[in-house]
Amino acid sequence: MAHSNEMTFDPNQVKLGQSLQFYPPDKWGLDYYFRVFHRMYICDVLDMPEYPMFPGAFAYKNHPIYRVDVLGIIVKVEENSKCFIYAVDDGTGVIPCCCWKNTFQSGDSAGKHQFDTLPELLKQRASLLVRSVEDLSTGYSLGELVNVKGKVKIFRENKEIVANVHRKIEDPMFEVLRMTELPNLYLSCYDKPFELPYKVTQELAMYKEESKTGQCSEMRLAKQLKSVLLEHFQKNGVIELSAPDLLVLSKVKDILAKSPTGTEPSTSCADPIDRLRIVLQALYLLEVDGQICRRGDRRMLYEVLLHKSRLEIEILKVLNMEVRKSKYEEKGCHYLHIMDELQKTLQYPKVKKSAVLFILQKLEAHSDVIRTTQYHYLPCNV
Repeated sequence: MAHSNEMTFDPNQVKLGQSLQFYPPDKWGLDYYFRVFHRMYICDVLDMPEYPMFPGAFAYKNHPIYRVDVLGIIVKVEENSKCFIYAVDDGTGVIPCCCWKNTFQSGDSAGKHQFDTLPELLKQRASLLVRSVEDLSTGYSLGELVNVKGKVKIFRENKEIVANVHRKIEDPMFEVLRMTELPNLYLSCYDKPFELPYKVTQELAMYKEESKTGQCSEMRLAKQLKSVLLEHFQKNGVIELSAPDLLVLSKVKDILAKSPTGTEPSTSCADPIDRLRIVLQALYLLEVDGQICRRGDRRMLYEVLLHKSRLEIEILKVLNMEVRKSKYEEKGCHYLHIMDELQKTLQYPKVKKSAVLFILQKLEAHSDVIRTTQYHYLPCNV
C-alpha cells in the first residue's frame, strides 16, 4: 500500500481484505444512507479511515461517509475572526467542530427595515428569527449540549467537522434518546456491508464479460430476446408455450446467432443446450416482470398472462372459496395467501408474487375484484 500510484484499479470495485468491497464514487449513490447525515459516535468518526484510493470521503466498514450528525457537550471553545471552533465530547471521543460566524450585522439599516412591509404576524416571526441569528453570532458556552451536522474534513492531519447546521439542545432527554437510538442504527444500517443491488451486479458482470470477449454476453442477448418474445406474444395471442419451441422462431434465431456459441464450432448437442439456456434466461426475465408464469404440470411449459389466462380463473376460484370463510368474509384475501393457495395446486407450485399481482391488477381493472386494502382483494361476484 506504500506505493499506491503503482496499484491497478478495477473500475467496478476494489477488494481489500476477505469480505469488504470498496466501490468507486459513481456507485456510492446506491448506498441508501450515502446522502444523509450519519448519526454516529464521535469515536467512530475519529477512527474512520479515508475511503481507499478516493480521498475526501471516509469509510465505516465499506460505507462511503462524508457527512455526520453528532451530539455532545462543549468542552473547549476557540474563536477567531471567521468562526468558532468547539471541542464536542459525547463520552466516546472529542472532535473539533468548526461553526462559521453569521454575516448578519445588527446595526445594518437594511436589516432593520427589510421587514417593515410584511404583515404584522410575519413581522413578529421574522423578528424572532433575527434575534435567534443574532444569538448565534455570540457562540455557545462551555458545558452546553449541542447538535452538529456537517462534513468531515482533515485539517492539519486531524479530523474535524465543518458544520452545515448546529444548534443548542435545551432538552436533556434528547441526549438519552440519541444514545438509545444509535445502537439500533449501527445494528440495522452501518454494520451491514454496502452491497450493490443484484441487477447492478449483473450489469457490471455483463459489461466485464463483453469487454473481455468483444462479443454480446448471454445476459444482453437474453434482454434482447425478452423484447422479441414479448412482441411475439402480444401480436400472436400466445396463451401457452414450451421453451424449446421458441428456438424455431426466425427472430429468435437471428439474436442467438450473435452469441459466442452461434459463431464458434461446437458439437451438435452443446450448441442447442447453450441456446436454450439463453431462451430460458429471457423467459425468466419475463417471469420476474409477471408477464408469464411457469407451469408445474409439464416440463418447460409457460403460460402467457397478457391475455385471458387459466391463472385468472384459478385466482378467482381461490378468492370465491376463501371469502366464504368468516376470516376473509369482510376484508378479503391478502395476495400472499392467494399465492400460498395457488402453490398447493399441480399447475402453479412455483408461481411468483409478480404474476399474482399482475393478474390481480388485471382483474381489478376489469371490475372482477375490488381492493379493500393495499394488499387485500374481494371478488365482485361471489
